[in-house]
Amino acid sequence: MSIKKIRNEKFHPFIKSEGVFIGNGLSEPPTVKFIEKEKLWHENLEPRLRLFYHNTLSSTRRHANFMNVKSPRDSLDIILSSEYNHSDDLFRDKEEVFRQPETNDKETFRRLRNTQDIYINPPVYLSHPLKIGGISERKSIYSVKLINSGVHGSKTNHGYSRQNVDGNFFNY
Repeated sequence: MSIKKIRNEKFHPFIKSEGVFIGNGLSEPPTVKFIEKEKLWHENLEPRLRLFYHNTLSSTRRHANFMNVKSPRDSLDIILSSEYNHSDDLFRDKEEVFRQPETNDKETFRRLRNTQDIYINPPVYLSHPLKIGGISERKSIYSVKLINSGVHGSKTNHGYSRQNVDGNFFNY
């Protein structure tokens, strides 16, 4: 099952994974109840009403009736929700301890853009042609591009330069 993200055209963001609304929730625009399929919710509204009823991700998270249950409350929660693992990553930099999964483009409960998720089941093709995978091109281990650069790497001309001391070719 794959997920396709499309732009959210509704007046409220799609943040059900972050928390819940207590009570009434967000107020609906007056035209939502009588909307047609081709029309958008904001077509016949005045600009001031369109601005009032359109909610961004930030304004919805700060709404009085929205209870954000998964967001971190203090620095300990931030460290616990980070990707840092003390067993694997010993003596990391200070900023890597606090780095969140969203920074590394991993999917979490927090929504970063006003999009909607559509779950798509991939079609199952019967009697499909056989696909053979594998490595199409093997890189030579003797290639200069695969060698780790050393101290003299910027001074060499891809194996054609000589050493200053005795005039021998550089050995990779």
